[in-house]
Amino acid sequence: MSNNLEYHNEDAVELDTAEGDVVIRDCGTLRPKKSKEIAIGGALIVYEELSVEGDLRCDRLELKTRDRVVVNGSLYVAKSIDARKGSIEVEDNLEARDIDAGATLRVGGNLKCIAAKAGASVAVEGDAEAQRLTGGGSVKVGGRCKVERMSGGGSVSVGGRIETEELDAGGSGKAVDGAIKKVSVGGSFKAEGAIVIDDLDVGGSASVGPGSKVRNVDIGGTFRAEGDLEFGAIDVGGTVKIEGNAHGDSIDVGGAVKAEGNLTLAQGLDVGGTVAVDGNLKCDDKIKVGGTVKVEGRIDTFRIVVGGEISASYIKATDGFRIGKRAEVSGFVESREILIRERARTDSLYGDDIRIEERARVGSIYGRIIYIERDAVVEGETLYTESIESESGVQFKEEPRKVDALPPPQQLK
Repeated sequence: MSNNLEYHNEDAVELDTAEGDVVIRDCGTLRPKKSKEIAIGGALIVYEELSVEGDLRCDRLELKTRDRVVVNGSLYVAKSIDARKGSIEVEDNLEARDIDAGATLRVGGNLKCIAAKAGASVAVEGDAEAQRLTGGGSVKVGGRCKVERMSGGGSVSVGGRIETEELDAGGSGKAVDGAIKKVSVGGSFKAEGAIVIDDLDVGGSASVGPGSKVRNVDIGGTFRAEGDLEFGAIDVGGTVKIEGNAHGDSIDVGGAVKAEGNLTLAQGLDVGGTVAVDGNLKCDDKIKVGGTVKVEGRIDTFRIVVGGEISASYIKATDGFRIGKRAEVSGFVESREILIRERARTDSLYGDDIRIEERARVGSIYGRIIYIERDAVVEGETLYTESIESESGVQFKEEPRKVDALPPPQQLK
């Protein structure tokens, strides 16, 4: 004998429990008869739109049309929810194994499942815990989110702490704080608080909150850190702005870099446009900048090559220092090898092997070997320990002097 129940064309179905399946056709409301919960041992199969009053518990839920099932309470499904043509709306909490909605999935409380997807949108006002959340249009979680992978064709947004392996959005992504292994967003991404990200890959712009840690940054447009930042490699096509101190491995930027604190790099700095640092700039490898470098503090690096203007309170490049034609240097320069290109202007230079090209104008020169091309001007003193050569037309404010040892650079500065 079958334990299944079937209802047709009733305004309201009253039911507390059922052992088997329950089929509802063209009935507007399902409500509990005496309790606050409806418990169905089998599947609830629905045709047309249905409103459920109170909590609902069942083995499976199937919606056969493009309408919606609205649960005005909590929904607990032991196995799957199949609404691939329609929508599921739950006012309170939703728990299920698998959820498939053709249009929208909306949860007013918390969501717990293995996988949930919706053709249009997934919206959870509370917390979400799942392996996968997928929305053809958008995925939005208002509270905490612990999901292995979340993906939205348009946008993905999390209002609480996030823990996920991957966040993938075609348009925009938004989070507050937490940890994400990989972010892949076509448009823009923003984290308001401290976020930990292994790989940040964004086509347009991205920003992270104070105290964030990002291992790899790959941005097509602009990247902004609203406070201190720890990072691995930053590769940005446009601009980078760090509103605090920054410590990382390397920066490769097509446009400009701005740091409002100290900038410390274990590897290289390669910028096509400009670099501005309000504190100190320390780079253990090579600094290569096509435009200008302006540092309020000092620069310490292995080698530096700058095409335009460079200014700092003190510039030390242990291996080599080179500037472009007509460039300007403001600040004392100390390096093993120094090359000042033609028509450039500098302050004092201190090094082992110094070469000044024609028509350049420099401050004082302190070196072991010095070579000065024609028509250059030396506006300060010139001290050398081994040799000096100067071409025709070179002007010295003071006659060059050979000394046994150069004074310490700190004393000269």
